[in-house]
Amino acid sequence: MCADGITRSGIGRVVHALSTEQLVGLNPQSGDWPKVAQESPARFDEARAPIDAYRPS
Repeated sequence: MCADGITRSGIGRVVHALSTEQLVGLNPQSGDWPKVAQESPARFDEARAPIDAYRPS
């Protein structure tokens, strides 16, 4: 979703200074983030309502 948000915003280009691997190589603690469970789409019908309302006819 982050990449799609950047694309749709019209920013055009995002430059990252380091890859995840490079960052962890420089600072091993930066790879210690807890894993977050992902369960989706949990509320598809509710999430699509504003998109359906925005869609031009």
